[in-house]
Amino acid sequence: MENTFGMDIIPDNDQERLAALQRYRILDTPTERAFDKVVELAAELFQVPVALISLVDAEQVFYKATVGMGDVRCGSRGHCVCALAIVNSECTIIENALQDPLFDHNPLVHGSFGLRFYAGAPLITHDGYFIGTICVIDTQPRLFNPQEEKVLKRMAAVVMEQIELRLTNLREAEKQARANNELAESYKKLAASEQRFQNILDTMAEGVGIIDLDGCLTYSNAMAQRILGLSQSEINKRTYYDAKWQNVRLDGTPLPKEDHPMSIMLNTGMAVYDYEIGVKPQEGEVFYLSINAAPIIDQNTGKITGGIATFMDVTNRRRVMQQKDEFISVASHELKTPVTSLTASMQLMERMIDNPKPAVISKLINQANKSLKKLNSLIKDLLNSTRISEGQLHLRKVEFTIADMITDCCHHIRTAGKHEIVLQGDLNLKIYADEQQIDQVVVNLVNNAVKYAPDSKEICITVGREKNRVKVSVADKGPGIDPDTIPHLFDRYYRADYSGIQFSGLGLGLYICAEIIRKHGGEIGVDSQLSEGSTFWFTLPLS
Repeated sequence: MENTFGMDIIPDNDQERLAALQRYRILDTPTERAFDKVVELAAELFQVPVALISLVDAEQVFYKATVGMGDVRCGSRGHCVCALAIVNSECTIIENALQDPLFDHNPLVHGSFGLRFYAGAPLITHDGYFIGTICVIDTQPRLFNPQEEKVLKRMAAVVMEQIELRLTNLREAEKQARANNELAESYKKLAASEQRFQNILDTMAEGVGIIDLDGCLTYSNAMAQRILGLSQSEINKRTYYDAKWQNVRLDGTPLPKEDHPMSIMLNTGMAVYDYEIGVKPQEGEVFYLSINAAPIIDQNTGKITGGIATFMDVTNRRRVMQQKDEFISVASHELKTPVTSLTASMQLMERMIDNPKPAVISKLINQANKSLKKLNSLIKDLLNSTRISEGQLHLRKVEFTIADMITDCCHHIRTAGKHEIVLQGDLNLKIYADEQQIDQVVVNLVNNAVKYAPDSKEICITVGREKNRVKVSVADKGPGIDPDTIPHLFDRYYRADYSGIQFSGLGLGLYICAEIIRKHGGEIGVDSQLSEGSTFWFTLPLS
């Protein structure tokens, strides 16, 4: 390997590091949308032409996801700057490569690619090995501030979490495939002992179904009946393509009979693994199944006599994946909006250097400050969410009067003059808690009342004592909340839709509030009636 850098790029533990990389079975694999979305977000967030996720092997650097690299999927380790980034536990930042002697002989800097700026954060495994990077690249020199560095490191943590999740899914698919093969073998051996076979199947956590050559369901275990919501007698009257339920693809379009995994298995005589479909009952919502199917072959004739399938309900898994995809899309949009506004304000002020107009400049500065405030709020929510998921939400408790804290934190609403804040109850109650984090919870609840109940001119905050706890309630007289929405309000990434209006935000505010209150040993909830208003409340221990 040709090393074009002016330093040793091979860490002392490289053999162990390479073994850790091989463990994830991700080298030189096809692109995956989950990783593509992360680099697309990075390119938009940092406003760079090139962003990529790299995996550093012994001789080469493989690119798992790229923006701005065309069809290039790998490069020499001795040429790629990512090889430098894995020898540094912090972000590697090169603001102008032409001025750095490390790159005097590097073809990416002095060749047609024209690399000038590079910022990369290492992908660190759970046992401390640096297997690659997420990096952003520009062909123009540029600065990279500490806040941007912090965001890039958080994105590296998200990428590593996705790599770990990918490995878990691979192992689970293999585990399920092995279970399916073992089950088919057991069926051959235990055909003469139906009761024993029944006992084995009924202890499985997966649903099990058997069909004949006509597609009729001749058997289902207890878990299959539970997943499908049908009794054994009801199932026996149906086929897997029965008109009483509609099979759909993951995008919601109808699934033709010939594309059903059971049809594929019967037509090809080959086993099918981890095939996901949706099932739409006549009544109720679509639920999703991950299906493994294998043919049943007559040992004497060698012909297929039917098929056996194991399946599990993956509706929750699909919902989490969809929420993550939607969150990345929303985050990209929400972060881009204040960045675009801020850029426009700065460009307009730059054009007025020679002919300044104080009134216009004052307006532009005000707009720029609003954009910075919005951007800071979004980034703060992202960082808080990450700290919570990593268990890094630390409490710094002090004793304080909760009414005084509420009075201070609601000053911005009173100043705006559009809503009246009414503070009532026991205004002398003191609690022992993290004042800054409880302030954040109250501000979020009050801001939500202003956002979602704009016509409620009065927002009532009540402080009271319930046995050994203090209860704080924030009430408005807005439109209220749909009862079907309430169970999801405190979920991560959930964004409420009121009366068909989708408000801005990342869907993290109430989730962060709930985690702060739970960390304090308290509870949080909401009481709401349509057309009458909503009351968000939380409780905290008094001591």
